[in-house]
Amino acid sequence: MIIEKIAFNKDDQKIHEYYYDSAREGMFDLLNSMKNDNLIDTLFLPGYIGWSPREGSGIFDPINRLEGLSVQYYKMTPDLNIDLNDLSQRIEDIGKSKFAVLAVNYFGFIDLRIKEVADTVKKKSGLLIEDNAHGFFTYQYTEENHSDATFFSLHKMFPFKNGGSLIVKNSKLKSLKYSGKSMTDVEYNPWKYDVKYIAKLRKENYEVLDNIIHNEEVSEYFTPLKDCLLPGNIPQTYPVCIKKGNRDKIYELMNEAGFGVVSLYHTLIEPLRNSEYQTSIELSKCIMNLPVHQDVNKDKYKDMIKLLVKYCEETSA
Repeated sequence: MIIEKIAFNKDDQKIHEYYYDSAREGMFDLLNSMKNDNLIDTLFLPGYIGWSPREGSGIFDPINRLEGLSVQYYKMTPDLNIDLNDLSQRIEDIGKSKFAVLAVNYFGFIDLRIKEVADTVKKKSGLLIEDNAHGFFTYQYTEENHSDATFFSLHKMFPFKNGGSLIVKNSKLKSLKYSGKSMTDVEYNPWKYDVKYIAKLRKENYEVLDNIIHNEEVSEYFTPLKDCLLPGNIPQTYPVCIKKGNRDKIYELMNEAGFGVVSLYHTLIEPLRNSEYQTSIELSKCIMNLPVHQDVNKDKYKDMIKLLVKYCEETSA
């Protein structure tokens, strides 16, 4: 047959997916396997990585467990996109080192220049790993994906106590051994939920909140971190930058009032607490994330924004 009647190749487009108790376990398993197989000796991380006394750092903790791996940090722009000029120069500076770049899709938003990033990495024979801890739904509904592997934090997207997963796409990476389990061996299976409908709800919630924010006089108090929601992006939260008031106190007051806001990456890891990463430091001091998850009551959004403005004003003294 020149063209078969139906698809017949059992391995063609097969998903190589592994499940873990957390995204950081999947991340460690991937990078450790890559290092042990001598595929990388240098890892580039974004210059915006958070840490907290209670939870540690989802990105940095797995890296800390790896021995014999050189780590470098590239700069980020004020709206959390990759500073491609800085990353390109750092890749150029390491010469013929075997390297990988970790790109983080913060809050479910794909980097605006991710294709250029991928082209830059591949041109130097590097590997591109995407951190989709916030981007499970974005990964499903984005037409193009440029990564060699990606991992997800399932408990951040679904009502699970824990759960993470890893998808490996690059043929070299597929041949490595991983400790992750199959879907049939874990309780935190995301596909028992209506993924398409949840993504729709999250996008709708974001758009309703975005419309309220842009139609209220709030720019004196806070501004959206992202200009718009691009096709395929399904947000994890609605990130804003507090311009007036005490962010930490506002966080406490909002939660006490029953509005579950968070401040993701409010404290940076120690290697980034210096003037070279001043842009990231300034963002970490003002960022706040508003809820857009599938269980949000959209009718309460106007009340939430009014209260946020009130607390920005009250704590500004």
